[in-house]
Amino acid sequence: MYAIISDIHSNLEALETVLADIDKRGIKEIVCLGDVIGYGPNPKECLDLVRSRCRVCIMGNHDHAVLYEPCNFNPPAERAAYWTRQLLESEPDKKLRNERWRFLGGLPIRMEENEVLYVHASPRRPINEYIFPEDVFTNPQKVMANFERMEAQLCFVGHTHQPGVFLDDPYFDPPAELPDSPYFEVEEERAIINVGSVGQPRDKDFRASYVVIHDRGRGPKDALTAVALGCTIESVEFVRLEYDVEKTVQKILAEPLLDDLLGTRLLEGR
Repeated sequence: MYAIISDIHSNLEALETVLADIDKRGIKEIVCLGDVIGYGPNPKECLDLVRSRCRVCIMGNHDHAVLYEPCNFNPPAERAAYWTRQLLESEPDKKLRNERWRFLGGLPIRMEENEVLYVHASPRRPINEYIFPEDVFTNPQKVMANFERMEAQLCFVGHTHQPGVFLDDPYFDPPAELPDSPYFEVEEERAIINVGSVGQPRDKDFRASYVVIHDRGRGPKDALTAVALGCTIESVEFVRLEYDVEKTVQKILAEPLLDDLLGTRLLEGR
């Protein structure tokens, strides 16, 4: 059993709540799909927690923007990226400052293991391509093109901040509409699974989102099933948690260089 988190966006209250729930479940391994920073008020603290708690972290588009340049960002996101960069660079502890930058600079853009692919955005464009739920109707070619780029059976993504499961029909199920909600039972089909956002959900639900991965058992039957299916994941559990969102909002509103919208939108999950 392990956890996958994504899109923290410098929201310390949400991240601490998620990590506490992970600890309560006795989970020791965490994979992060990126966008640790950007938008929110606590980039230093969130970076340090992810560095210390996650087995691996993938490069997100906001991590990339702070490290390089915020290309094609809207004005509030661009300003937040530059503010985050300035804050990280102003760290008085030179060793800590360098460690944070070294961590950001070393983030991989993808990881594949045990027939599972981990990226921030999409199999086709790992850092910055959006696969929205409505694309199964408005742009099914994009969805299918991403399945065609997958060699693994499963792919975990974030980026849109909207949790759910894409199947290669193509079809999309939000967590509440899964047959075994809040679980997605892994069978033989391929799937692209969006884990949602820890720090800035956009599915009209303000609660932090992440997933718990339940592995198959270790008996002979389970071992044969895992080989037949190509991966050892039995089910994906979608988790939602309330956190002190008002505290995060007030921090953003108190920082003149962060747009108020970045705070108030958290209350509406958008």
